[in-house]
Amino acid sequence: MGFISNVTGVISDSINSELQDQYLESFRADSLGQDRLVERIYRQNSRGFNQGNSEIISAGSKVLVPEGVYALMIDNGQIVDTVSEPGLYTWENSSSKSVLSGGVKGVMEDAFDRFRFAGEITKSQKIYFVNKLEIMNQTCNKYITVPYPDPVYGNLYFKFRIMFSFKIIDPVRFFKCTGKDTKTSDFMGTEYSPKIPFLEVQDHMEEALNLCATRDKVPFPQLLSNKTKLKDAVNEAVAKKWIERRGMVVESIALVNLTLDEASRKRVEQFDFAKILADDPAALQAMIALGLTEAAQSAASNPAGTGVGFAGLGMAGDVADNPITSMPFTAAQNITGPDSCPFCGTQLPLQKPLEFCPACNANIRSYYSG
Repeated sequence: MGFISNVTGVISDSINSELQDQYLESFRADSLGQDRLVERIYRQNSRGFNQGNSEIISAGSKVLVPEGVYALMIDNGQIVDTVSEPGLYTWENSSSKSVLSGGVKGVMEDAFDRFRFAGEITKSQKIYFVNKLEIMNQTCNKYITVPYPDPVYGNLYFKFRIMFSFKIIDPVRFFKCTGKDTKTSDFMGTEYSPKIPFLEVQDHMEEALNLCATRDKVPFPQLLSNKTKLKDAVNEAVAKKWIERRGMVVESIALVNLTLDEASRKRVEQFDFAKILADDPAALQAMIALGLTEAAQSAASNPAGTGVGFAGLGMAGDVADNPITSMPFTAAQNITGPDSCPFCGTQLPLQKPLEFCPACNANIRSYYSG
């Protein structure tokens, strides 16, 4: 009799539990914001009575999906549906039937299953929201130092920090990597303790910058403003780990506190200065005029060198009148040794004619006329 009593109790509990799970549920939650990437959503309507097990979602239950999330419906461990647009949806394909939606036969079958497993449920239905917002301001306090094969200036070396945003574009793939409630900080880490997904972007920055320089031909002065090409290059560099494995993309990226090393900075400055003089005759005349002014001030302040100073001024004046055709030193004047460029003072090897000054890029071909 005791065994029969126990079985009777199990049958009664199984039927009662199954009936408690028949109420249709409603599921809703706010957008996940910037702090949460994945979150399980629980039923909202309690009404003060036992609704049954939280692992059961009856067919016909309602799911309100807000802006900014994907909804995943999981039945017995499998993702059976996804929703990417906001709205009110009905859970129709649950393996748990409801007497309230006409599934009496299925309910009795579920109750019998519970009886066979001593009252334990043998099914599981869950709803997860996955964040589809752009997650901003991912940064790290560590500096990165890389070479940049600049298409104009040659190899440059600089250091910087990165700051980027990312988006989840494939919620199924991302959920399969996490499989549980996930905070942004748990997944990406913090500024002082970044985790693997962040480090993967950081470690691939040299590869991405190499693509910008060699393939996209982005010169250094345009690098900071050419964020679209930089973002595309970063996504290409991390594609296998981010896009293919996790369903994520870098949405935007910035190089923070970028600083050239001293040698690179001087090379850029010299090249830009020489280019200005070569491209703009007015700038060249202005530089000559500035040189005349400085020479006059020097001569006036040095009585011993006044005569020499003003003789130099006369020569520089001839150059100012016609800087290309009136160069003061030419092969026709029987100058056999090297002399200096009048614009920057660089020594010029007259025995090996040059067209442009190697330092300031000034046109010096008239040095070798005749």
